[in-house]
Amino acid sequence: MTTGAKEPSPSGRGQGEGETLRLFVAIELPEAWLAALAQLQEEMRRALAADPSSKDARVRWVRPEAIHLTLKFLGDAEEEKLESIKRALASAVPERPGVKLALGRAGSFRDRRAPRVIWASLEGDDRLRRLAERIETWLAAAGFPRDRRSFAPHLTLARLPEELTPPVRERVAEITTACPLSDVAPFEVERVSLIRSHLGPGGAIYERLGAWPA
Repeated sequence: MTTGAKEPSPSGRGQGEGETLRLFVAIELPEAWLAALAQLQEEMRRALAADPSSKDARVRWVRPEAIHLTLKFLGDAEEEKLESIKRALASAVPERPGVKLALGRAGSFRDRRAPRVIWASLEGDDRLRRLAERIETWLAAAGFPRDRRSFAPHLTLARLPEELTPPVRERVAEITTACPLSDVAPFEVERVSLIRSHLGPGGAIYERLGAWPA
């Protein structure tokens, strides 16, 4: 499996009654992409270690097997809403999406002070945005508010903690985003997954609760 997801237990959901589930909808990546992104992260680490101004900066790297393309973050949802979420996704993705994705370049998101997230961009066509919009529409009908921000497809590689000063965060972003991505073949998306995030001291563990088309 990709993105560190695990199969649900034989009970179908593997949860106790009345739990709150931390959920998101995502496209899981093929192994070749995960390997290429792991290589990119390693090149970024080496580049940071070679620069005196950034070598001691603490960067929170995303585990390569956990990298994915988020289409919709649902956040904490009551377990009883799970079936309505699944029905919404079945309606939003009744057949193979027909979306083809290619890796782009490294970049960063900023807050008001300095860069905060290092990512890899994706190159595709309007079908990806239409897929995300269908998911938004059906999940809104199931009671989940639409995102206020426009859909910005990306693969998160690392996060820069607030404890880093703005100049250090600027330098980290400058160095990491200069690293080129390895060539990797585009891939066609075959399904969309509903993922549960289990938060823990070693980082999030992802559990796939379903995939569509089924």
